[in-house]
Amino acid sequence: MSDGGGRGWPYWLRNGLGGLALVLAVLSVISAQANRGLQQEVDAARPDLAKGQTFANVDNSLIQLLAKAAVEKNDAALRDLLARNGVTFKVNGPATGAPPPVVQP
Repeated sequence: MSDGGGRGWPYWLRNGLGGLALVLAVLSVISAQANRGLQQEVDAARPDLAKGQTFANVDNSLIQLLAKAAVEKNDAALRDLLARNGVTFKVNGPATGAPPPVVQP
């Protein structure tokens, strides 16, 4: 069953493929719009993520400084405070110019 020309694809097959192409094109446009919306959400959240990373860096530095002070001053109260908050560290033997203690939050 052809469209009268006698060659080529049947009429129903051409229309079916054309309809399928149209549906896929519409789905592609909808997907692109949804993707654009998600990208805007991510862009809006970027400053908050950067702030969170900054706070994490400050927290880590503060913990290292507290651990170093606890070791240098042999402060049991400070060690207990760090331990209660899940911070453990080990003290290396005395050395000149030694790096700060290893902190594992």
